[in-house]
Amino acid sequence: MMILNNERVADEIYASIKKDILCKKYKIGDTIEVQHLAALFGVSSNIAEQALRLLSQRGLLTQLPDDMYCVKETHSQEFFYSGRFQIMFLNMEYIIQRIKEMNVPIVKQPLYTHLEEMRVSLENASYTNYIDACERFYLKLCQQANMMSLGSSLRKINMQLTEFDDIFGRQFILTSAMCTVEAMGLLLDALEKREYDRATEVVQQLYKYYISLLTD
Repeated sequence: MMILNNERVADEIYASIKKDILCKKYKIGDTIEVQHLAALFGVSSNIAEQALRLLSQRGLLTQLPDDMYCVKETHSQEFFYSGRFQIMFLNMEYIIQRIKEMNVPIVKQPLYTHLEEMRVSLENASYTNYIDACERFYLKLCQQANMMSLGSSLRKINMQLTEFDDIFGRQFILTSAMCTVEAMGLLLDALEKREYDRATEVVQQLYKYYISLLTD
C-alpha cells in the first residue's frame, strides 16, 4: 500500500490552483471553499486547506470566514508578467486572423532578419539586444497585418516591463528565449504556407509554455 506524502499532495494542488488563477480560470473575487476543493481533488480537508493557506501566504488568495478563500487582486511578479504576456499573445492571434482575412503572403525577408537578430543576441548573451530584436519582429508583423495600433500596445508593455525590470524578469525572458525563437521560426513557416490554424496553434503553445514557467 502506497502512503501519500500529504505535503507533496498539497504542493501539487497548490500548483494546479495557482496555474488556474494565472490562466484566469478563477477571476478576482471568486471564492474557493475548502470542502469543495477537497472533494474536487479527492483529498482530506486538511490537505486542501494546506494548499489554500499556501496560496494565501503567496498573496494570491485572501482567507475568509467559514473555510473560504477569495481570489485577490495582486501585483506579484507572476501576475504582472502573466497579464502582459496574455495581452501580447492574444494580439498575435489577432494578427494571424487579420493576415488570414487579407489572404496575402507575408513579406518574409525582414521578419527572418529580425529573427536572426534574436538568435545572435542570445548567442552574445545580450538581453537588451534580444528585447529590441523581439520588438522589431513584432512591429514588422503588425505592419504587414496593417495593425500598427497593436504595435503601440507592445511598446507600452515593454516600457512597463522595463520599469519593473528585475532579476526575476530577466531570468524568465532568457529562460524562455530559445523556445521563443524556435516558435517564431515555426510561426513564419506556417504563415508563409498560409497554414493559419497551425500558426495560431504555435502561438497558443508558446503562451502555455510561458505560463508553465511562471507556475513551476
